Amino acid sequence: MKGRWIAAAGKPVYTQLDEESTVTQQGHSPKIIRFGVFEVDLTAAELRKQGLRLRLQEQPFQVLAALLENPGEVITREDLIRRLWPDGTVVDFDRGLNAAVTRLRQVLSDSAETPRYVETVARRGYRFVAQVEAAKEAALPPQPAATRRSWIWPVFTLAAVLGIAAAWWFVRAGKSRVAAGPFHVTPLTTEPGFEGPPSFSPDGSQIAFEWDQDTGQPHIFIKVIGTGDPVRLTSASRAEFNPGWSRDGRQIAFLRQMDSATAGVFVIPALGGVEHKVTEFALAYGNLYHQLRRLDWMPDSRHLVVSGAARPTAGEGLFLIDTVSGERNWLTSPPGQSEGMNGDREPAVAPDGRTVAFTRGGITINETLHLLPLSSEMRPAGEPRKLAGGRPSHSPAWTSDGREIVFESQGHLERIGLADGATPRELLGLGTNIATPTVSRTGRLVFAKNTQDTNVWRQEIPAGAGTLPPPIRLIASTADDRDARYSPDGTRIVLTSNRSGNEEIWVCGSDGAHCVQITNINRPYILTGTPRWSHDGKWIAFDSAWEGRFNVYVVSENGGSPRRLTDNSATAAIPSWSQDGNWIYFSSAKTGRSEVWKVPSAGGAAAQVTRNGGMTAFESPDGKCLYYTKAGMEDKGLYKCALDGSGESKVLNGISNRGFVLAADRIYYLHYEPGAGLTIRRFLLSTREDSRIATIGKPMSMGLSLSPDGKNLIYSQVDQQGTDLMMVDNFK
Repeated sequence: MKGRWIAAAGKPVYTQLDEESTVTQQGHSPKIIRFGVFEVDLTAAELRKQGLRLRLQEQPFQVLAALLENPGEVITREDLIRRLWPDGTVVDFDRGLNAAVTRLRQVLSDSAETPRYVETVARRGYRFVAQVEAAKEAALPPQPAATRRSWIWPVFTLAAVLGIAAAWWFVRAGKSRVAAGPFHVTPLTTEPGFEGPPSFSPDGSQIAFEWDQDTGQPHIFIKVIGTGDPVRLTSASRAEFNPGWSRDGRQIAFLRQMDSATAGVFVIPALGGVEHKVTEFALAYGNLYHQLRRLDWMPDSRHLVVSGAARPTAGEGLFLIDTVSGERNWLTSPPGQSEGMNGDREPAVAPDGRTVAFTRGGITINETLHLLPLSSEMRPAGEPRKLAGGRPSHSPAWTSDGREIVFESQGHLERIGLADGATPRELLGLGTNIATPTVSRTGRLVFAKNTQDTNVWRQEIPAGAGTLPPPIRLIASTADDRDARYSPDGTRIVLTSNRSGNEEIWVCGSDGAHCVQITNINRPYILTGTPRWSHDGKWIAFDSAWEGRFNVYVVSENGGSPRRLTDNSATAAIPSWSQDGNWIYFSSAKTGRSEVWKVPSAGGAAAQVTRNGGMTAFESPDGKCLYYTKAGMEDKGLYKCALDGSGESKVLNGISNRGFVLAADRIYYLHYEPGAGLTIRRFLLSTREDSRIATIGKPMSMGLSLSPDGKNLIYSQVDQQGTDLMMVDNFK
């Protein structure tokens, strides 16, 4: 049976098109509703696009359901707020509703300015404006005939009962597949800038954290929960990170960046006073990043577990440091990882001090959660054990009873028990873009909530020596739009965007309009990106971790099923095409160091190209040589070699954010200049003249692209970013 909502006397009415009877919305609401390419199952709370399920959180779905239940009618903001947040919920209602509607529009690829589905009615609410259809049965993928027999419902009911019982048992065992929550979240800080990894005082009444006050240089602050402004604890001029409150409440440990390759471990009284430097260690990649924990106290409030490197070129490991004597002992040495971006980091000591949770792998790429058992003498009592099934995991924090670990996975918080085979449970109602959780002994959860809006900007390049016109924002949304590339004919732009809810590859017109999603990986929390056009414009190569580790894929310009080119044996990322279209270059560390490889675009075995390191690579326009950068923060040079990898030479210094693009006679590249920030520079190959042509002024994401006519550059700029600390009381 099919039906359609039609307008009758100014009021939508639902009509069964193949029956004579007309049923109003109030009399018989359909449970399966279709509009455009979308289908909504109100009973199952599912949104599907052309048969594929889309990820849509509960609150945006409730907004959609309310609008679909009354299509064409204005649903007031007050009605939506009452539906989303029942009495007793503490939340910023207006901000929460705006966020839910924005998220819904992102998934529907809708626009507030030119709405196809959800229209804003000024000062009143929202209205669903598209034509909708309804059916009595959901349009599910074909199933075997047996699943449609009449006995399926009794069996399903029995299975549901058993499932509830099983879920209860798994919760008791710490292995539940059922999501935990929702929770009541309140802001703890709302200051401008970045507020980093928090650490509770033992009684849970105060919190220490790093804060850059929107200057880019963080220091250590303390705040009383629920009242007062943050108070700065440290007084040095250098950047300071990662506070950790000792278990006895008397001291706070933190890190200070001593120089580009070294960090110091310091301890200061929690009430303020004279600090004490405990030790120094090497930074594996030349910087201390926001929202990356590097230390935690042992229960004796004398020893610290710290992540660091023995030398700048080595991978990171965990070491135990005596804050009184300075004695240091290594606890871990990551196997087979000599590259600086790999290692062990983010230690979290269990309440009883007998286990250290930490992450192992390439930073922000393929880190996984591990547990290291310790003896009573604080020495390793066995090999580290992988937890959470090898899924991307960051920032572990122990629950107050020591039975579970809370961690971040691709911007969401999850919790997991300690048993082998335990299944993580997502913590619902906390939102996305979350980092560095911590749990107090008294049952409070605090985490950092990131806000970031990245858009694509276009910079016109004058033909002569005229004044540089200001850049214009070309592709924008409330999501992250980044790593944009012009097509070979200059009529289209490919980019990575999470406006659908997950990271996917999109194609827009060169004017930034008519954006279309061409991949439908539809995997929550999975990183996908670095799209590159083939030189005939018919194919797009990109990388994604949706099959467990990063691989290189190819998809048609018109979309469809991606085809994997790399063999999944090691991380493969950052693809680019050869000029003849026969090869795709990519970066892989399968030899223990990031090198440039190439694989036939039609499929086949990969071959190593560089031998002295390589990462982001592009073939020259004449197809005679390869230009590439290398991994790590210590070497930002641009190199050149023959297509077989021989004859390496350095071309120039100072490439930032993987940002360089080749033209026949010049190279444009991104470069950080002290006092100026990120700039666009032009390097002429014939004369080696190197000059600044533009100053960006804001942080940037990866990538730089030149239009085929050489008149415009596009890049991804972070227009808004920061973090706030959020708190959940009575976290259990």
